[in-house]
Amino acid sequence: MTTHHLPQTGRLHGGRPRILRLLAAVPILLTLALGIVLGDATASSALTATGAAYGHRDASNGRWLGSWAFDDGTVGFCINLDLPIPPGHAYEHVDGSSLGWFTPEDAARLAYLSRHWGASQDADEAAAGQLATWIITGLNGWTPAQIAARAGASADRVLSLAHQMLAEADGPGGASRGASATMTIERGEDGFDLVRTELAVDFISSGVTTLPPGTHTGMVTLDGATFEDGRSERAVGNGESLRILPSTDAAVVAFSANATFGELPYGAGLTIARSAANVQSVLIARPITVAAGASADRERPTPLPFQPVVVTTTSHATATPGTEISDRLSVGIATGTGLAAEWGLIGPEGGPYTPIPVTVRSQLLGPFAERPVEAPEVPLGAPVVCEVETLVDAGPGEYTTPSCVLPEDGYFVWVERIEPSDTLPENGGTMIRPWRSAFGVASEITLASTPTVPEARLAETGADDRSLLLAGSAAIGALTLGGILLALRGRITPSGAGAALSARRGGVRAGRGRRPATAPQGSR
Repeated sequence: MTTHHLPQTGRLHGGRPRILRLLAAVPILLTLALGIVLGDATASSALTATGAAYGHRDASNGRWLGSWAFDDGTVGFCINLDLPIPPGHAYEHVDGSSLGWFTPEDAARLAYLSRHWGASQDADEAAAGQLATWIITGLNGWTPAQIAARAGASADRVLSLAHQMLAEADGPGGASRGASATMTIERGEDGFDLVRTELAVDFISSGVTTLPPGTHTGMVTLDGATFEDGRSERAVGNGESLRILPSTDAAVVAFSANATFGELPYGAGLTIARSAANVQSVLIARPITVAAGASADRERPTPLPFQPVVVTTTSHATATPGTEISDRLSVGIATGTGLAAEWGLIGPEGGPYTPIPVTVRSQLLGPFAERPVEAPEVPLGAPVVCEVETLVDAGPGEYTTPSCVLPEDGYFVWVERIEPSDTLPENGGTMIRPWRSAFGVASEITLASTPTVPEARLAETGADDRSLLLAGSAAIGALTLGGILLALRGRITPSGAGAALSARRGGVRAGRGRRPATAPQGSR
């Protein structure tokens, strides 16, 4: 949409700044203001036209070209050239839009003329304003030059000024049908919301046109949020973006903003002084301004970051090498200034919302020859058994890490950390604050040790290895003695059946003598 700057003051009157004309009009404006405060003229208030105000009178015929005055202090331009002049007649103020006399565009032009030159105390400007008004409402067969001739020596200047006034009304930033405001609340790059109010004017030259930033100042009021200075209301220029902070530290925030821009010098509002008599009606120099307002509300996840914390406990205080151990994680949040009091959420405006996923990285360190002592940081060069990850995807609660195997004897300890970069920004990673556990926390230590193997025992007798050695020695001695006796007996060989019997008994004895030489299984 094309944006046009408002017209610069001082376009008319030979380049003289319009501020001079405004200063000249101060007495009348003060009178107008007093009249509004005291009486607030309406259709029921009566007033009387008292005579000519500012302009030129034709020296040849006495005809007036300029504004007319009323007893309430107001002045204005006649709009019916073909009817008698106002002095001496009773009038009442009416809303011009209720009459239906003008098109929206002509009403806008007349309002512009009245707003900028209706109260002028400069004779040439007042005369030119009256001429420009009649050019819009009807010249009743006269030409603009013929009417301007009433100004005598100033006729050419008055005619030129009248055409300039109309050109300005029809030009960029000139006459308008009305004004409107729109408000936007958008997330800034840092996650916090920015509120901005734009003003647009429906100019007859360009249609609805957004005004340049800072053209006007309005009031913005917040509910459920504050500006960075802690206030909930402040003056704001149109097009100005302001950062706002939620008033609560909850995970979901709801807030609204309302902007009001009053007394804007736009629109086609007219005040007409109308008489019951058949005389000219008058366009009163009582500038009617317009107000524009807008509001917006939001419900969305808080822009405040959150601080996850983890309380951890190893699954085994003691174990043997080869055992699989894990770490139990109790996940929560820490609160503080500038932090959300609840676990962060993501989701579209108005919901549904889901917890921001967080990854807990766990390392099992060891073995250490001595029980670790708690310290803020992991010792440099500490051996790492393994590293595992646990996805915390349901917010605060209890979680268990994947397991790691104890490789040998010694002390082992878990340590954990949370890195925001493990979560994508679109999944809420920028809302996470980092966290790291201490080293050597008592609840995180596991002692791995190989159990001592007990000495072997005989199943029945309970004899130890020394007793078994003595028994073996005795058996060897018995075998040796048996061998000597057999040798001696062999020299005295018996005959017949006696010899056979003797041989059988010797064999049994020899068998009995060899049995103890075999050690019971498991005795070594």
